[in-house]
Amino acid sequence: MPLIARSLLTASALVLAAGAAHATPAIGLAGEKTLVVIDSNSGKVTDTMEVSGVDSLLGIDLRPATGQLIGVSGAHEIVEIDPKTGAATVISKMDKMLPLKDGQPVIVDFNPKANKLRFMTGVTNHRVDIESGKVTVDGSLAFEEKDMHAGEAPNIVAAAYINSYGQPETTAMYDIDATIGAVIRQTSPNDGTLAAVGKLGVDAAETYAFDVATDAEGNNKAWLATGTWLHTVSLETGKVTDSWELGGLEWPLRDITFMTAM
Repeated sequence: MPLIARSLLTASALVLAAGAAHATPAIGLAGEKTLVVIDSNSGKVTDTMEVSGVDSLLGIDLRPATGQLIGVSGAHEIVEIDPKTGAATVISKMDKMLPLKDGQPVIVDFNPKANKLRFMTGVTNHRVDIESGKVTVDGSLAFEEKDMHAGEAPNIVAAAYINSYGQPETTAMYDIDATIGAVIRQTSPNDGTLAAVGKLGVDAAETYAFDVATDAEGNNKAWLATGTWLHTVSLETGKVTDSWELGGLEWPLRDITFMTAM
């Protein structure tokens, strides 16, 4: 898969231009370690860049408390990625490894209230202090007994927290289940309990990427990428509310984060 490395001065200018037009700049992850700059107003890819300093990336997310772009490498290193140069700098290395399987999605997402990293795959649910690399093994993912999917094996492929602006007093976690094709509320992120919200109403995809963009007023907007499509999603019903084909995207997105201002 060819990876296009371009001047991030251009990417930075594009992000500033998008901000001036009131778009929320988004950065997606495709391939092994390619960042994709997306204009969320138009759904067009404006630039791509290869991250240096890592062999691969499992996922990326905005750290709302600091505004840093954080990634997790295939070696379980937590890195800060400079959006102006693409350079990854190691912050720490996790003291416990996530059991990775070929083809199984890995979730990298910040709890903005706790300022901790949620790191999951399959039903394994880890919470990580990124400064020290200390991993807390939380409860395995499972549907609540009262949920209509109780007893079914969850297939969580993406996740995001609301109120991801600064360090809020409250938050909540939402997931995407690829088997059900639905938004799921992770009712207790640490315990791993799940409750269905509602079906997305779009075709199944090879890859899913999910994020919630929060503005300074506390307004949340949920975004979902399925393959080469970008959607907005209602967190109340789970249903996709609008869709755009991502123009200029060569590879499916497997993670996405919206670089909202602090």
